[in-house]
Amino acid sequence: MAEKTTYPHTNRPPKKFTQKSLHGRTRCGVLTYKELRRFQNFYINVFGWDMIEAPEAASGIPAGDPHPGLIMATGPAQYDYEGVTPGHMNMFVHWAPGEIEPMGPFMEIDMEAPLEETIQKMIDHGGKLILDKSKSALAKPLDDSKQSWEVHAVIEDPAGNYLYLWKCPSSRTWDELETEYDVE
Repeated sequence: MAEKTTYPHTNRPPKKFTQKSLHGRTRCGVLTYKELRRFQNFYINVFGWDMIEAPEAASGIPAGDPHPGLIMATGPAQYDYEGVTPGHMNMFVHWAPGEIEPMGPFMEIDMEAPLEETIQKMIDHGGKLILDKSKSALAKPLDDSKQSWEVHAVIEDPAGNYLYLWKCPSSRTWDELETEYDVE
C-alpha cells in the first residue's frame, strides 16, 4: 500500500497543475501607484505590509529610480516574491505615469507555446492586447525571445480587467520543487 503524503497545512489542499504546465497560474497581484510615499504610507500603516524595491531583473527599472518597481507583501517582502508560504501573499507594484491601471494577476502562460499564439487565443476569446503605454506602463511590443521576470504582455480581458502575462524562462527545471505543495 502506498504511503499517504500529509501536508503541514491540512486545511488547504495541495496545488494541482498538469505535468510541465503552469499555464494560467497566478504568481502575484499587480498594483500601480501615482505617489510613492502616499502609496507606501497607506499599505504600511493600514495593513502593516512590507515593501522592498524590486530588482531590475523583475521590474526593468534600475536601482535608485525615483519611480521604482516594488515587491510588497503581507509578510516580509522577498526577492522570490512568490506566495510560497501559506497566508503570505505578494504584490508587484509599479508606477503609473498616466492613469492608475486596473489591478490584476501577474500570471504564467504556456512556456511550450509561442507568446503570439497564446495572445492570439486570448484575442480570439474577447481579450485585447495592450500596447499603448498610456493604458499600461508595462505594455510593450511582443518579444518571445526575452527571458526575464518582467511582464511579457498586458491583456485586457472582456470585462476590462488587466492580465499581466509572464512566460517562464526556458531554464526552468521540473525536478526542483517550487513550493511545499508541489510534493506528490
